[in-house]
Amino acid sequence: MPVDKIRVSGDARFEYKSATVNGHKYGYLFSQPQSGKYRATIFLIHGFPDISMGWRYQIPMLVDMGLRVVAPDCLGYGRTDAPDDYTLYSHKRCADDIKALATHLGESKIILGGHDWGAALAYRIALWHPELISHLFTVCVPYARPTPTYLSLEDLVKNAAPNLAYQLQFASGDVEKAVRSKSEIKQFLSALYGARTAKGELGCDVNQGVFLDKLPALKTSRLLSEEELDYYATEFSRTGVHGPLNWYRTRKVNYEEELAIIDRKISIPTLFIQALRDPALPPHLGNSMAKHIPNLTLKQVNTAHWAMWEKPEEVNSIISTWLKDVVFADRRSGKL
Repeated sequence: MPVDKIRVSGDARFEYKSATVNGHKYGYLFSQPQSGKYRATIFLIHGFPDISMGWRYQIPMLVDMGLRVVAPDCLGYGRTDAPDDYTLYSHKRCADDIKALATHLGESKIILGGHDWGAALAYRIALWHPELISHLFTVCVPYARPTPTYLSLEDLVKNAAPNLAYQLQFASGDVEKAVRSKSEIKQFLSALYGARTAKGELGCDVNQGVFLDKLPALKTSRLLSEEELDYYATEFSRTGVHGPLNWYRTRKVNYEEELAIIDRKISIPTLFIQALRDPALPPHLGNSMAKHIPNLTLKQVNTAHWAMWEKPEEVNSIISTWLKDVVFADRRSGKL
């Protein structure tokens, strides 16, 4: 049986809301049990290039388990403001925004989930605002602790992680010059969602980036329906791709701000769902997580980067089991 998911249009199970926090308007997807009563509030943080709708397969399951779901469009995306200044996209500033949004919704304690950049941000929210997060789960991106010395993206790619070379292209400004119209954005998204040309060629590679010249020849990705892809392109077209790509320009500002939390640790119960075939994040990168997150549950899925869409049934089973066995058994979680 196919996994239930919210539809991009005509689905009464969710609504879009907005709130202005710390001077920025945030749009967010909101869903809760029909009774209006919920066990706790869970925030879901998306990555790149995604929006709140990236959690479409997980939201119905979480609501059925009695949770109130808040999935923001992160800064720069969709229905949220997209300032030009890249420093506003630092993990600290975005963590402060998520805390302010939780406060706006009357919550002093939330469960937190994240994927891709949303996972990286989720770890930082837990570090900057440990009093806010009762439990944490992340997908694909392992924890990388704050470091006392700065390593530029260029040096990281050159000396340790050639699999992150695509980030150099994303940070360069070249993509914004080539990807402007809705149709170009649609092609760009298709490339990052695994679409191929008629000859079977991929539209991107982690060691090089997006092949901008191949974008017009790409077919539709198998991970989304045509309606979903068109919806995504419409949402990204609201402010373009400059804001989302600003997340790749914050390495130095993140380092400088995180010197203040260099000794903090994540002690709350944490679930990490690792994708075994993510080309940008090989499995060995998660080997040291247990040293830095002592209360860690590690699960693996045989997928590439879009694990939540590729194997939603398996991912949902892992999350729901963890919620039942760990979160709902723990008094720290909201109304539980």
